[in-house]
Amino acid sequence: MGRIHVLDPHVVNQIAAGEVIERPASVVKELVENALDAGARRIDVRVGDGGRALIEVADDGWGMDEQDLARAFLPHATSKVESVDDLLHVGSLGFRGEALASVGSVARVRITSRPSGAEAGWVVEDFEGDVRSPTPAASSPGTVVRVEGLFAKVPARRKFLRTAATELGHVTTLLGRFAVAFPEVAFRLVQGTRTLRDTPAGSDRRARIGGVHGDDLAASLLEVRGEHLGFHLEGWVGPPSVHRGDARLEQVFVGGRFVRDRTVSHAVRQAYADLLPPGNRRPVAFLFLTCDPSQVDVNVHPAKAEVRWRDGSTVHRLVQRILREALEGAPPGVSVPLESSHPRPSTAEAVEFAFTHGVGRASPAFSSAPTPGAGRVAEGPPGAGPSGSGPAESPPARRTGEGLRPVGQVLGTYLVLEGDGEVVLVDQHALHERILFEEISARLREAGALEVQRLLVPVVVSLGHAEAALVREQAETLRTLGWIVEPFGEDAVAIQGLPAVLSRPDPEAMLAEVLEVLARGAAEGLDRASLVKETVDRMACRSAVMAGDVLRDEEVLALLERAEALDHSHSCPHGRPTRLTLSRGLLERWFHRTV
Repeated sequence: MGRIHVLDPHVVNQIAAGEVIERPASVVKELVENALDAGARRIDVRVGDGGRALIEVADDGWGMDEQDLARAFLPHATSKVESVDDLLHVGSLGFRGEALASVGSVARVRITSRPSGAEAGWVVEDFEGDVRSPTPAASSPGTVVRVEGLFAKVPARRKFLRTAATELGHVTTLLGRFAVAFPEVAFRLVQGTRTLRDTPAGSDRRARIGGVHGDDLAASLLEVRGEHLGFHLEGWVGPPSVHRGDARLEQVFVGGRFVRDRTVSHAVRQAYADLLPPGNRRPVAFLFLTCDPSQVDVNVHPAKAEVRWRDGSTVHRLVQRILREALEGAPPGVSVPLESSHPRPSTAEAVEFAFTHGVGRASPAFSSAPTPGAGRVAEGPPGAGPSGSGPAESPPARRTGEGLRPVGQVLGTYLVLEGDGEVVLVDQHALHERILFEEISARLREAGALEVQRLLVPVVVSLGHAEAALVREQAETLRTLGWIVEPFGEDAVAIQGLPAVLSRPDPEAMLAEVLEVLARGAAEGLDRASLVKETVDRMACRSAVMAGDVLRDEEVLALLERAEALDHSHSCPHGRPTRLTLSRGLLERWFHRTV
């Protein structure tokens, strides 16, 4: 006998179920997608035991007649695809025709449906592969699919299900995504007698995001819109001060379908580059992309969780550009809300630190005591006394263009300013580092190279053989960055000149850092632009005012005025925030001045 044989249809359906039916939430997803494709404007989901015992999805869509119900459980039976060409223009959420047959092979399923305008409905049942003929039934217009005993007769699959609470959590998360993607549809989720989610139709997406993830979060989001070459982007994204430790709130929808897409995810990371704090913080972003169905292939994953773009580079450019423009236009600083259903630990720690360590002990004006490099931020006003000769003559009420007035400096690191109804804390090093990074980068773009400060006496530095070779290989890049370094023997170099932007010249230490960047870049295959960017970052960090540098009022004001000229000053090049804003309402609440 031959080895090859045709599988029993029931086995085929169970194999298909293994691809698309992982847990109760998978069943809910398939049934809700069918309801949406049927034009439903209200979808009610009821579950029992987290969906393991019962899943019921009722909708007010078009409904099915006797003939359609008779075919509903047949493998690859669908109303959404007729030819191969249709697969190139898929505009529906479901189209494979596997869902009902797959679910019916691993559970007991009953479908009751009535087309709009029909006098009566019909019901059909599938008991784990045994499909009954449709019979008349009383029903409202629309469709009700009832699934009982998921994997009851497939113990090998059922043992992989989690607790009822865990499975219910997956269903709740799924319904939240549908609610955000389809604001024109009402959704309700019920377990037993308890309503877990009841979202009316008609609200906009920001309101839907607030209903699912909290009003405070929704209020903080920036709306973004744009289009390019037939691709349309709509989204709500968090400013740099709003971030999380995981990617659960990075949600991408293509044609209403929630997907995990590497192209869009990479574009989001690029847009938030150097804006988020270190420590693998992730942004909050709800992005909705639409295009002609022929421009995206949604048939590359059994559960339709991934897509393939015909022109991924265009999508990437659109997402990165639109998000970056919105982020750079957002007000700088971490704003601490009065209340938040989604507290940010980094913010809470910063606030506690500031209040515990003496914001209230700020001096009435910034000290002018001499500090190495303190005069690097700005030149003092004409007639100002020399450093160390007493307080600078600076009007205490002078404000920046942002309406901020210097109040004091605490812990030798944080600047305290007063604005209209708020107190602003500024990390002087982080802000100055961002300013220098942007200014140095601008000089490189405009002039092609940094100015060189020639040394009267060259500094000879002994290097290892590999480092000396690296200096010779990267001589052009070093010259672009303002370094004149020449060989001096076999394993040594002579620094003839260094970047004029370095205000704390330590040629040997700074060159060592630059070479470290270049060596790592060569090992990791970084391109020249990335190498230059990281090297500029190191130089900006070296040149910025440090913790412990005492600044005069005019230096603080000059620092903030320079920051105002930037596209953004939310964070240092490493992603650490530069400012923390405390509103009057928050302070009054903390001190119990208001109820």
